[in-house]
Amino acid sequence: MKSVMTMLALSALLTACARSDVQALSTIDRQLSARVAEQVRRCYRYPRMPSAGRRIVTRLLVRYAPDGMVVGLPLLVWQQGVTPETRPYAGRMAEAAKQAVVRCSPVSLPEEPGKADARTREFYLTFSPQMKA
Repeated sequence: MKSVMTMLALSALLTACARSDVQALSTIDRQLSARVAEQVRRCYRYPRMPSAGRRIVTRLLVRYAPDGMVVGLPLLVWQQGVTPETRPYAGRMAEAAKQAVVRCSPVSLPEEPGKADARTREFYLTFSPQMKA
């Protein structure tokens, strides 16, 4: 039951944004971000560790090609909740987030209305398994 609740917390809080400035996101960008987050959310697997380690919030920068394939490896942007107690688990939490992105590639990315050029899209994905909504 506890793992189900933790999964629901992650499910509610895995978010993405197409630009670093969240306020500048259009409605279409927010919808696309939510679609990518939903796809990646299904591929996340918790690493085995004490609950203290699951307090770590991990943010990645992920680049996708127009066909939805990951371009390069996801980059760790930052982690919150890293304390002397949780430091031994920070790497595993980052790796679990990166693996979710790679495991779910390709994601479904719709063509942008009015844009015929194929370009790489960037998303910031935040993995937060213990935060309460």
